[in-house]
Amino acid sequence: MSNNLCDSHTEESTLLKTPQVDFSSLGNLRILMVDDNIDCLCLVKFIFEDYQAQVKTVTSVDEAIEAIEESKPDVLISDICMQGKDGYSLIRSIRLKEAFEGGFLPALALTGYAYPQARTKAFEAGFQELILKPFDADQLVAEVAKLTPFRYSSTNKQTFLLNSVSVIETYKQVPINTNKVVNCQHIN
Repeated sequence: MSNNLCDSHTEESTLLKTPQVDFSSLGNLRILMVDDNIDCLCLVKFIFEDYQAQVKTVTSVDEAIEAIEESKPDVLISDICMQGKDGYSLIRSIRLKEAFEGGFLPALALTGYAYPQARTKAFEAGFQELILKPFDADQLVAEVAKLTPFRYSSTNKQTFLLNSVSVIETYKQVPINTNKVVNCQHIN
């Protein structure tokens, strides 16, 4: 018998209203998911693999840095609170390296910390978005899709300040809409 029981079904979500999109735009997206919670890793992997995204999961900051060195992902999703080094140290390390070597890895923080300054602290550290756990699958997919425009096209440009260095990135907007809801429960 499996440790995880995942049941996906289609249901209209009233929590998030987003524009229409062709989900094939997520088809070749390479996502790196970092969390020391195996259930969360499996859930995020399941959600994005359903849209044919390639998801690599790791359980620590050191593994994440190694995975980025091996094969640069298109988007990073990272928990904040992990044993040892936390998500803030991971994104600061990434942003510091980018300041010297160039490039930009869009990043989303996924956390159970719901204190008022959490969003500000995540943005100051270098994340572009923050989602609280437990999360809505539609919201997670929509926020990651908002980050995917950094996969580059010549249609738009956005300027970021990275450690006081202006970085201009070219991107294409990817609106998104999903009616997929994923219900998972852990069975002991």
